[in-house]
Amino acid sequence: MSEPNCSPSPSNEIPTLTHRVRWAHELVLQGKRTEARALFYSPEIEAAEWERCLHLGQFLIETGYASEAIEPLSIVLDYAHQQQENQLRSVVCHNLAIAYRKLGYFELAAQFQQYSISWGDLRSANHLTLEQEVDQLSDDAACDLTGRANDAILQQDYQLAEQLLNISLTREILYGSPDAQAADWGNLGILHGLQGNHTRAITYLWKAYLLHKQTTNLPAMGQDLTHLAEIFWALGRFQRATRCLSRSIHYFSLCDQTADAQTASARLHEFQRLLQVKQHNPLLN
Repeated sequence: MSEPNCSPSPSNEIPTLTHRVRWAHELVLQGKRTEARALFYSPEIEAAEWERCLHLGQFLIETGYASEAIEPLSIVLDYAHQQQENQLRSVVCHNLAIAYRKLGYFELAAQFQQYSISWGDLRSANHLTLEQEVDQLSDDAACDLTGRANDAILQQDYQLAEQLLNISLTREILYGSPDAQAADWGNLGILHGLQGNHTRAITYLWKAYLLHKQTTNLPAMGQDLTHLAEIFWALGRFQRATRCLSRSIHYFSLCDQTADAQTASARLHEFQRLLQVKQHNPLLN
């Protein structure tokens, strides 16, 4: 297994953990999951055990293995408690919230998101108002806002969710990455779709897709197209909906996101079946 040329560093330089993470993502794109995970256990990595586990947990979440991310992230949380490292507590709780949210444990996700906030930059534990919390935000706190917004969406508190996402998006545009901005645009699109604001939902989801395309974030591009497909279907633009789903399956397959590809394929088959019924039912024409 030869290492890709991810950086111009000298050949005798010891690869950093960040370098290994980039390499692992490249291997996943090539369908080499086992080799990708093995990189995090390499004795060549000069990093503390908690740091190795944190990066592994984040990698597993990003590549669709949220259930397997719980164990390494829990190791990090235990270390953070022992060392009383509040910022590390905040980071790992945010990642645990993401993992549990992806697994469908929404109440547990909301609980860990609140832990992240309490130990991080927001002071919700002191019962401050939203405006007071925002005043105390640091430049890298938008991830907690996005997490809180996701929980608000699940609780159908759409007004709060939109408020949090707009604040987060403003900060991501100033300080964040295209992927972080795209996440907020995508969540805003989903939010407006749930409320029936389909035109605005399409605009926001398309912004998210274009930003994810800039960074070649294939799993996120697939998700954006999946959400767009649902909106187009709700609008009666059935051919556009099926094209979006077909394209999302293509992107999921390219990055070895098997579960997402299967879910999208099942939905595509359902769309095609419903479309055949509509085309042959005179009462619907």
